[in-house]
Amino acid sequence: MVRWPARIPAGQVSGEMVSAVDWLPTLADLIGESSRVPTDRPIDGINVADHLLGKSTQSGRDSVLYFGLDGELMSVKWRHFKVIFRKSDSINHPITSVQMPIVHDLLNDPGERWNLWEQTMDMGWVLEPVLKEIAQFRRTVAQHPNVKTGEDFKGYR
Repeated sequence: MVRWPARIPAGQVSGEMVSAVDWLPTLADLIGESSRVPTDRPIDGINVADHLLGKSTQSGRDSVLYFGLDGELMSVKWRHFKVIFRKSDSINHPITSVQMPIVHDLLNDPGERWNLWEQTMDMGWVLEPVLKEIAQFRRTVAQHPNVKTGEDFKGYR
């Protein structure tokens, strides 16, 4: 939820996707400080200010990759689908891989009760855009490796 009287229209409801990483570029833009967002490294977030301000019906984001506590990919949300590759019953339980990706249609099943692979076998097409998102992320990380825990960022060469 966002509240900013006289700037963000009250009562506005959206089903658009916005991620926590979008706050950096968005808030920087909203306060006129976009030039302070680092340009010497990739920034995962996108600027969704126009969407928040009601200038655009779309956020500009159509996917989010979710990583587990071990830093490895767990699932991908693409549009209104969620594809799960690994899962855990709770933070205190181990992470396990799934035999086949679990596919949920969050628009029609927000409670994630039905795995579409078990309901219908024609959902394979959703893996193509999801795998493209994963491949793009891996290319970015190969080009710009993540900073290791405790390590200072010294820039990319």
